[in-house]
Amino acid sequence: MRGHTHMRTHTSLVLTLLAAPALIAQAPAAPATLGQRLAAERPEIKKLNDAFDYAQAQARAEALIPAAKPAFDKSSVNNLHLSTRTYADLCQVYFLAFQAADNNGQWEKGLEYLNKALDTAKENVASGKEGLTEQRDYWKKKADAYQELMNKNADAIRLLKAKTKLEDYEEGTMAQVKGWEKEKADGEKWSQFFQYDLDLATRNVDDFQKFVDLQAKKIKDQQADIDTYKGHPGDKDKWAEAVASSKAYLDSFAEKADRIAFLHRLKVLAPDNHKVQNALDVALGRAVPEKAAPAKKKR
Repeated sequence: MRGHTHMRTHTSLVLTLLAAPALIAQAPAAPATLGQRLAAERPEIKKLNDAFDYAQAQARAEALIPAAKPAFDKSSVNNLHLSTRTYADLCQVYFLAFQAADNNGQWEKGLEYLNKALDTAKENVASGKEGLTEQRDYWKKKADAYQELMNKNADAIRLLKAKTKLEDYEEGTMAQVKGWEKEKADGEKWSQFFQYDLDLATRNVDDFQKFVDLQAKKIKDQQADIDTYKGHPGDKDKWAEAVASSKAYLDSFAEKADRIAFLHRLKVLAPDNHKVQNALDVALGRAVPEKAAPAKKKR
């Protein structure tokens, strides 16, 4: 029997690359966005996972998935930005559903959610990259132009700023310099803002590709274990029973959560196996191990 083929993903993908720039203001009293619903539900789903209520966690995570994927709207700069963030949030929703399904032993369903996250991430890049790049470059060019203006007038600006008191005719010049500085700062701010959206979208593609590959390998490796099981090759039920009956194997999981999640997987492989169910009940504290050898009395 190989080593563990079950590696749970504890850390959710939190894709904060930098301190996120302030969001473009949205209209007041708008219905809750997908991101807001995700933020509200994530701690509740975590509580269910921490309580090993994986079925309920999965149901709650799946309930966040929209019935239809929102259309990617490029009709304005604001909508382009909001669509990029919505698609990034949708990736996170699929990832949450993957984690819950994975904990609940439904590895194949988890892989489906990861593939949906990957497809959404790719679509996000394909739909938004051109417009976001255009915006990023426009604002960077603007910032650079004002920087160049200040560079050309660097000596005059330095002398002006060195003065403790400005002459009346210099006030207007100083106001103009401050205007240049503000324009440059705005250009840098918005250039970084759209760069953040680009980074978020492209990083999602890389991250979810890795998760898809890991999950596919995990499923494939376990199937290889089952296919090469001595005495009963290819018999999922017999293999699951043998693993569930191996105290050494189950004790090798350092964390209780990992052990319980793995037993949920065995339950998916062998749903009607009594020994698998007992092992899960024991791990959850609902039962005692069956056929425990009685302690021998000393004579």
